[in-house]
Amino acid sequence: MKAVILAAGMGKRLQEVSGGLPKSMIKIGNSSIIHHQLKSCINVGIRDYVIVLGYKKEQLKSHILELIKSENVTFVENPIYDKTNTLYSLWLTSDFLNDDFIYFNADVLFQSGLLKKISAQSKFSQLLLETKSCAEEEVKMIIDDQMRILEIGKKIPIKQCAGEFIGIGKFNKEVIKEFVYYLQKGVDEGQSNNYFEYAVNLLVKDNILLAKPTDDIPCIEIDFPADLKRAKEMFSL
Repeated sequence: MKAVILAAGMGKRLQEVSGGLPKSMIKIGNSSIIHHQLKSCINVGIRDYVIVLGYKKEQLKSHILELIKSENVTFVENPIYDKTNTLYSLWLTSDFLNDDFIYFNADVLFQSGLLKKISAQSKFSQLLLETKSCAEEEVKMIIDDQMRILEIGKKIPIKQCAGEFIGIGKFNKEVIKEFVYYLQKGVDEGQSNNYFEYAVNLLVKDNILLAKPTDDIPCIEIDFPADLKRAKEMFSL
């Protein structure tokens, strides 16, 4: 299994505290966010990576290669990272999506126990769900009583949502061809600045994707300075 990490963005909302670094290079304790992610991957036996770069790509590439060998990672450039979003960045990796893979946004901090939950063998693809009351800005999920994902996105009414998608998922090879088709459809229809959830919403119409609860294993998506402060409180690593 490989990990696909989207790390192209600059993190505009964190520029005041990042010192101009790519968001994924911000330190939490002794390691950057992306180094924490890679260490978690290594802890569960993941050795191969596809990583999308954009903002300050050479600096981030060098930082990543401090921890993993170049032969284990394929770097994909998003040259229009400032005009696109996760749908386009993931679409750029399409040629490398040929088997089960774990998907990350590069701004999520978590304990490796979450990867053990989602990397275990499952008949269905899964997205990690933090069950909680959500805010408008968060990516939310509607699920049924069998944990099947019915809808995902930021615009879901808060009263209908089961919790927040934390930016980590596992896609089984059985759905990859159709998933790539919907990513392509999004690009073709002018959705390049949309989130990858656009393609997921099309995928769940004909496929079962399950919400996998985080079960209170610590995790946080870091978008704002307040998130960064909370992450440092949660992860004294």
